[in-house]
Amino acid sequence: MTPLIRHYLEGKLFEWMMSLGMIGLGLEIILMPDTVNTPSFLLISLIFPKISIDAFMIFFGSLRIAALVANGRSTVYGPHARAIGAIAGAVLWAQFDISIIYSLKHGSDSPPVAMAFWFVFIFGELYSAYRAAIDIRYHQQSSA
Repeated sequence: MTPLIRHYLEGKLFEWMMSLGMIGLGLEIILMPDTVNTPSFLLISLIFPKISIDAFMIFFGSLRIAALVANGRSTVYGPHARAIGAIAGAVLWAQFDISIIYSLKHGSDSPPVAMAFWFVFIFGELYSAYRAAIDIRYHQQSSA
């Protein structure tokens, strides 16, 4: 792996994968629009029209990639952007899990397999936000 690629990936691989996952989910919705009719999309479809969820996912995933690139270039703005992106990602994955729980309480037969994955994604994102906060603190102390 080249040093430039390693510079952007080191310690942030989970964040890269979640960003690419968001973009992938947006593309899945474009290719298979019925995806948004699953229980996981119950809450997000109340906030966004179903037709724009794909654009939101692609846009948000792209913003996170931009934050990761900024993190490699700026020790001031990059960690802040990463922390905000990770917290927003945790909220996004949490609403998928909450949607599933709600649908289970209101008539759905059994939980989908994805429920466990959303839960893991939430904690991974929160840990990423924590790591970004440590980076913010480290860079503030080293510049003081």
